[in-house]
Amino acid sequence: MRHEKVIGFLALFAGVGLFSTVEVASKLVGARVHPLQMVFIRFFLTGIILLALAAPALRKRSVPLGSRDYGVFALNGGIGFALALVLFHAAILVFEKAASCAVVFSANPIFVLLFARFVNRESWSVPKWAAMVTGIVGVACFAWESGAFTRQSLAALSLMLMAAMLFALSVCIVRRVIIRYGVFVLTGFSALFGSLMVLPFALVVTAHQGLAGLANAWAPTLYVALLGTALAYGLYYYGLGHGTAFQASMMFFLKPVMASVLAVLVLGEHINRFMLLGSALILGGLMITVSGHLFASRGPNAGASEQK
Repeated sequence: MRHEKVIGFLALFAGVGLFSTVEVASKLVGARVHPLQMVFIRFFLTGIILLALAAPALRKRSVPLGSRDYGVFALNGGIGFALALVLFHAAILVFEKAASCAVVFSANPIFVLLFARFVNRESWSVPKWAAMVTGIVGVACFAWESGAFTRQSLAALSLMLMAAMLFALSVCIVRRVIIRYGVFVLTGFSALFGSLMVLPFALVVTAHQGLAGLANAWAPTLYVALLGTALAYGLYYYGLGHGTAFQASMMFFLKPVMASVLAVLVLGEHINRFMLLGSALILGGLMITVSGHLFASRGPNAGASEQK
């Protein structure tokens, strides 16, 4: 059990690491690919790939998937992919810096803390709130890097916070049902259903602006779809299946740190002292979460504290 928790933690870390490259790669794509086109490409390819990997598990199922199961996939795909990620990519186009995109989206643990109490019956505790407060203060350091919010940044902030809220709800849904389906089946069907919900709107956009932008930005778009999405979601959901929704979402406090480093190396963005302070606080919040999880797993009632 301890070995599985360590592997799950490493999978979460790797998945979030790949997620952190999406903002930078999407900035390279820019407005050449519309958010609706990007979301369809990302999750249609992800759905096909993961369902191909899930084929053996589907053949071995003693009870075939029914309408209720497909309803769960459609719900998760609609919330976590079709809605959350369209807003996410729209916000990337509005934000000035890739690092800022990652910062605001990393606020999704705030919503997970609220949703998981009711969806997953995860208890509220002092260490969780301490980790949350530390992480939020760290995020605030990034959010105020420019010293003031403009009208454009406020619009981008609103879009990304809505994306973070919907993604957090999806995380809680996944945590509740992932044992029933497995990583590849749940992620594959959810991604495929989410992409198909976006398809009609993506076709309308494509009819108006054509495929020239996509042809010019095919390389970073393909990277986002295959590595930043298919592989990243597979790793992240695997780790989510071996932990709690809160611990998985807390990993997103690493996104500002990782994305900021990549933004400096790839896009030439500047990191100031507030961003460095934010990085330290974010890592501190993560350490509180990890140490609290390991302590709980060693106790006589390990696992009981996560449910109430």
